Amino acid sequence: MVNQDKILIFFFIFFLRHMPSISGLSTGRKPKPRQPKRKRNPISRNTRKKDSKRANIKYKAGHHIKRIKKNEHASGAINCEHFADCPGCVVNNGVDNVNKIESAKLFFSSTFVRKRRLDLREEDIVQEVFDDDFYKVIVPCDVHGWRTQAKLAVAPKSSSWGRGCTLGLYERGTHSVLSIPNCKVHHPSINRAILAIEQATEETNIAAYKEGSRDGGLRYVQCQVERSTGKISLTLIWNAENLKDTQPALARLIKALQRIEPKLWHNIWCHCNDNPGNAIFARNENCWHRMAGPEFVRERLPVGEEGWLYFSPLTFRQGNMDGFEVIARDLAKIVPGGSRVCELYAGIGLLGLTCMVYNEEQGKGLKWIRCSDENPANNRCFRRSLRSLKRVGAGLDSGNKNSGNDFITLAEMAQLIESDTSDTFEGEGKKATYMVASAKDALFKGQALGADILIVDPPRKGLQPEVLEELVKPFNPYQEFVEDKDFLSTDDDDVNWTNDVKTLIYVSCGFDALARDCEHLLRSNAGWMLESATGYVLFPGSDHVETLAVFRRR
Repeated sequence: MVNQDKILIFFFIFFLRHMPSISGLSTGRKPKPRQPKRKRNPISRNTRKKDSKRANIKYKAGHHIKRIKKNEHASGAINCEHFADCPGCVVNNGVDNVNKIESAKLFFSSTFVRKRRLDLREEDIVQEVFDDDFYKVIVPCDVHGWRTQAKLAVAPKSSSWGRGCTLGLYERGTHSVLSIPNCKVHHPSINRAILAIEQATEETNIAAYKEGSRDGGLRYVQCQVERSTGKISLTLIWNAENLKDTQPALARLIKALQRIEPKLWHNIWCHCNDNPGNAIFARNENCWHRMAGPEFVRERLPVGEEGWLYFSPLTFRQGNMDGFEVIARDLAKIVPGGSRVCELYAGIGLLGLTCMVYNEEQGKGLKWIRCSDENPANNRCFRRSLRSLKRVGAGLDSGNKNSGNDFITLAEMAQLIESDTSDTFEGEGKKATYMVASAKDALFKGQALGADILIVDPPRKGLQPEVLEELVKPFNPYQEFVEDKDFLSTDDDDVNWTNDVKTLIYVSCGFDALARDCEHLLRSNAGWMLESATGYVLFPGSDHVETLAVFRRR
């Protein structure tokens, strides 16, 4: 009897505990309906695998939406299948933990630099520390799909003459081309272009260039992505003295490319280069030939609701536009309204124009900005950017049918641009000019006279010696303040061409050169002190860091 009572009590307790989940009444929840049996996907497994390797990007209204795994993005892991053999990346994860960044942290926390930093100017005793967190490091973009420009080597697909080409990078220490069709850091449009080019060269029997015999046609390929459309600006570097020598092979190849991927190409260029050696481009404007499509690639300004940046294959363009836009915006915030700004090594004027538009939006524009660079092709891009600032957002109602919120077509924009070839943009409180000159020549022509802020974005080798020599000169209180060289009463040999500059903003793409230039500036009697230094992992996966350093003159 006792055992029966225990059994009844056990079942009673069990029923009370599980009654809510069984009936669903006490909790107010309905029992879960039975799930129907999942149907098999009619698409074959092999087809799904192929589709998964295609471009993982969608384009809608000029914006790109990337599909990535959360844990990959959070950890900064690239996880590329080509990592073991490809020379493009030195780390597969931990992109902000590379040797160059560690060297930068040690340099900026050294005793020498700490004694000349504005944040420590009140300290009586300054000692060296391993890392005082002065040098901040930012990963400004996703670690996948960031490369919007790629230069790729070309090799024969087989030992036979013709029969197509393979595109990729040279293996470490060799001139053997490694194919990287599924590169994780390439913009998906670049990977798509690589497959189309390889297929087209095979169909048209194009022969790749061979270094030993110097035979063959296609040497290198450059792909640039117009991010607003996802289309490719393609440059085919051909082993030929002139365009005539590329025919009929080049014409067949272009026709095949347009048939295989009719909506991928923004434009197609040919660059003739039959010079020996490894230089991709010949230093001759006559080597460039536009074969199809509009001349320029357009990118939105990093700030503002209007305005475009214009690039052609003849001009320098950052390999990571997403990341460099972050640097441009951060730099613009450093430049106060009402400043007089000179930018050396300006390229097409990306940094200077960003500063100008940013300050206009803040309500106080720059007094003027002067940009300069030695590439004559930059000036045409700069002018077009200025014209877009003057026209876009102004209603376009002066003889143009578009108004209000209507968009202007590329053809209509081109007509507006060609109607004015001025390289000066003037308005209330602002003025922008461009000079085609090297950095040292621009200085000696008075570009920095009257400027209180100097922006430099030199190549990897750093500042030209003549530019650095001017910056380390002591301030001359007796030199007159003028904004034009013609008003100087002093002989040119006695002029301090950067005498009026109070702030130096240095954008560095080569840390070793920056460390050298920084040491010269801080050791000099010019009164320079380091205010800040920020590192940007502009090329995730590589042992590289871009640095934005700000110097103030006491």
